[in-house]
Amino acid sequence: MTNSKGYRSGVSPPSASPRVIRTFRLPRVTYLVVLILLFCVAPLALTEQGTEAAPAAIGPQTLLLVIPLLAGVFIARSSTVVGADGITVRLSFGSRTIAWSDIRGLSVSDRSVYAVCREGSVRLPCVRITDLASLSKASGGRLPEVAEPTPKFAPSRRHR
Repeated sequence: MTNSKGYRSGVSPPSASPRVIRTFRLPRVTYLVVLILLFCVAPLALTEQGTEAAPAAIGPQTLLLVIPLLAGVFIARSSTVVGADGITVRLSFGSRTIAWSDIRGLSVSDRSVYAVCREGSVRLPCVRITDLASLSKASGGRLPEVAEPTPKFAPSRRHR
């Protein structure tokens, strides 16, 4: 069913300036860490303390199952969202939006990328050094242009 402007009901028309331009997240493969943690923690969490061949029991050690749950929340929530208003940094239990007018530039330290602001620097989770070019493109000219990374191939093992 379409309305008078030709859009289907329930679907909003495309906006001229989208609020979210690019989202940087951890890869989906990272959820394997949660599965491995669950397999490692489950025997400890479900055995009774003090007996050798005890069946599975629920006790205070069952709280160890919270560890894989917290790891899953960390993976699902950690992201950096580049939008028209600025950069939003999402962490496990909170988020912070930095306006474009507050950002002075970017800083790279080891493998981390930081947004340098007036009141200090803020780490951008899930943004790698190889993502700097797409981050500068997503900023819409508010950050300096960075060249695309060039892949480095291993040297050939051919005999000369």
